[in-house]
Amino acid sequence: MVSISFKEMAVNKTKLNDLILYPGQSPHVESLGMTKLWKFVYFVDVAFLRETGRSLTGSESIKYDHGPVPSRGEKESKRLSKEGRVLVTSRDHRTYIQHHITTVNEGDVSRSPEERSAIDAVCIKLGRRTASNLSELSHDEPASIHAEKLEKLSPSLMCYGREEDAEGL
Repeated sequence: MVSISFKEMAVNKTKLNDLILYPGQSPHVESLGMTKLWKFVYFVDVAFLRETGRSLTGSESIKYDHGPVPSRGEKESKRLSKEGRVLVTSRDHRTYIQHHITTVNEGDVSRSPEERSAIDAVCIKLGRRTASNLSELSHDEPASIHAEKLEKLSPSLMCYGREEDAEGL
């Protein structure tokens, strides 16, 4: 099993902010709310981790009811909102309230080709799915299965997807 620790890594707030800002500008992502945003950030970080062996954001993921959330995600999204770079509006969808996200600008991070590839691949693959569907997908990840609510997900287990853990660990 791959041994990866986020403790040695500092959160790269610039990259995390870029992943908060980017999906709102992608033509492949629709109906972006907070739950979907956090799943998007998780799956991009996981894709990058699986491809390169390192986290894109350096942010630990915490298990919540609707799936993993980056440990600094809420703080950074609130800061971006205060700066006017992200607009969050509430939309009533009868059975739930969506906190819809509109990105005012994409961000100004220059991405490496491997970062761009991981981000775009996740946008294309998952951008049209619902937040509920993305939550279900994230719950099927071995790192989520083996974490308790409000616990950090194991970076080592994040390296493995459902396909690698078909029979369970």
